[in-house]
Amino acid sequence: MRDGQREALRQKALAETGLLDTPPERQFDALARTAQRLLGTRMASFTLIDADRQWFKARCGPLAQETERASALCTAVFEGEEPMAVADASADPRFAASPFVTGAPHIRYYAGVPVRVRQADGAAVTIGTLCVLDDEPRASSGADLDVLAELACIAEALVETRAVASRAAEASRDLMGVVERLERERRQFKQAEQMADMGSWRYDLARKATTWSDGVFAIHDLPQSEGVPNGNLMDFFPEPHRTAFIDAVMRTLDTGAPFELDGDFVTAKGNRRRVRCMGEIELSKGAPVALIGLIQDITERHRMEQELLHRARTDELTQMPNRAEFHRVLEQRLRKAQAEGGELAVLMVDLDGFKGLNDALGHAAGDAVLRRVAERLRQPCYDDCFSARLGGDEFAVLVPATDGQRDVEAVTARLLRDLHLVTHAKGHIANVSGTVGVAWSGDADHDRETILRLADEALYEAKRSCKGSSRTHGGSEGRRKTG
Repeated sequence: MRDGQREALRQKALAETGLLDTPPERQFDALARTAQRLLGTRMASFTLIDADRQWFKARCGPLAQETERASALCTAVFEGEEPMAVADASADPRFAASPFVTGAPHIRYYAGVPVRVRQADGAAVTIGTLCVLDDEPRASSGADLDVLAELACIAEALVETRAVASRAAEASRDLMGVVERLERERRQFKQAEQMADMGSWRYDLARKATTWSDGVFAIHDLPQSEGVPNGNLMDFFPEPHRTAFIDAVMRTLDTGAPFELDGDFVTAKGNRRRVRCMGEIELSKGAPVALIGLIQDITERHRMEQELLHRARTDELTQMPNRAEFHRVLEQRLRKAQAEGGELAVLMVDLDGFKGLNDALGHAAGDAVLRRVAERLRQPCYDDCFSARLGGDEFAVLVPATDGQRDVEAVTARLLRDLHLVTHAKGHIANVSGTVGVAWSGDADHDRETILRLADEALYEAKRSCKGSSRTHGGSEGRRKTG
């Protein structure tokens, strides 16, 4: 397909989404914030590429609502239809002269992936990008693109869901004129409830009586013939979600502000679900008369979002947390340790002899070793630690220092023993061991980048001194693992 035809197809697909120049939407905003938090950048956006501009459906950081298309970095991803990472845009001849690099927002680091929609014939067409940006250069990481690719799946699902809802609304409008107006409205409401797995409710403040639509009975697994059950309706919510919903309702009654909350839910038949509840005050002649709202079964959507989030945070080969998740947890625990006056240690691990094993026995044997390392790091003795695969033959372990240095020394010694592996394949025997570098959060002033750098320095000091050993930043070499 020629470039002009491809561009026309992309613009047609974008127009059909109906997303351009629409108000902000919470789901897309949350997606951009998730990308920004997971990858630790100053800016992130879900960008749609029009014929002569790029327009941000969601954005975080100092980004304008829209900019001209020609000089935008996202245009390269959109037109190339491939993921792209740029470590330092000011040093990249493709983008060094871009006004977005030379001027605000002074882009240096950029990572972006295409966002596509599926056509009726099954073909995927690019309509925009999901990207993160920073005004500081950083090493280009394939892991960043992997995370963005997983999040782009969520963006595509949201666009598709929105399109389905739009098509459903059009179908509902077509029904108007077929039957008498009141019957049309009743059927439209019932169909919308079934389609969206939702129902409406109303609590009359004067009568202290609740009414439900059909959809609410379905979500509760209750027959309509028996009416709304007596008793505390909040009992369908297990704690702590019950308390959260009661507090939200009370705030709405006290302040008049609407509420919206997601929570766990157990039906009358004991089925566990995830629901979204929304409520607001109904006024009559300026006075509150009822609390009205919706409840929606979002179990499948929640499961999909959790699964995609898990995939974005998990190393596929070992099923351990990946680099992005390790950085997120490390940041979280450093803040907690600093707030509580505690300390933790970062153990950076590098496998010795792994490259030779790969060369001699093949990548399948190497993958098997990485999985064995993951199994050992999942042993009960490491339950108080947080372990992750950073990539290649690099692993990391967070150790809480409840008993000070002795805790970390014990974990390090056990780790050195557990990382001594012997592999047999193709008539060869290969030995793999691990070298460990240790750094303390106190020495790094509880700063993530600093503690990782100190642990790396300790690791390479240990490797230069004696492979299969450990070294603590500012300390001495650990005992070499034998046997």
